[in-house]
Parts: sequence; C-alpha cells; structure tokens
Amino acid sequence: MKDFLAKDHVVALVAMAHGVVTGGLVSYELDKFEQARREFYIYDLAVDEKYRRQGIAISLINHLRDIAKRRGAWVIYVQADYGDDPAIALYEKLGIREDVLHFDIVIDP
Repeated sequence: MKDFLAKDHVVALVAMAHGVVTGGLVSYELDKFEQARREFYIYDLAVDEKYRRQGIAISLINHLRDIAKRRGAWVIYVQADYGDDPAIALYEKLGIREDVLHFDIVIDP
C-alpha cells in the first residue's frame, strides 16, 4: 500500500474531525495522449455514515479540484452505479452528467 500511495499520479485525501477519519478520496491523474492535457479520475470516495450530509465529500472533491488545477488538469470525472442515488445526487450538484457505456474486458488468467 505504501508504494501505491507514493506514486506521483495517485492522490489520496483524508478528512478528519477531532482525530477521527471521517472520509477519504483516492484519485488517479491521467495523461491524455491525443491532447496536451490531464484528467483526474475519482476511483473511490467514502464518508463514514455518521458524518454524511455535512459537506465532507464536497470538501474532499473541492480539495482535489485545487490539486488538479495546479497540475494542469481540465476535468475531474467519476462514475456512479445505477441505484446509488446519494452518490448520483452529489455528483449532479458538482458536475455535468454524461451517459456513457462502460465495458469490462476480462483478462484471461
């Protein structure tokens, strides 16, 4: 895990209150090969159930925005699963919804 977090393209953020971890975000910085720009992908975002609806997720995303801007990114993107209504509502508050198809290509062992 230590090696993973030490990679330059990985951004891991933690929200704390009174010495307690209340939430966290892991993001990857991706180079775009067709253009000289970067994107950030939010791989995981979680807030402890006791601390939800207090702005922690928005604060984490806004902090990532600042980092992304300093690194020359043009967008942060994230995916949400159908039925995860709280996540969808959060992301719709912060960004533009894009309906896309997602494909998992299995790698045979």
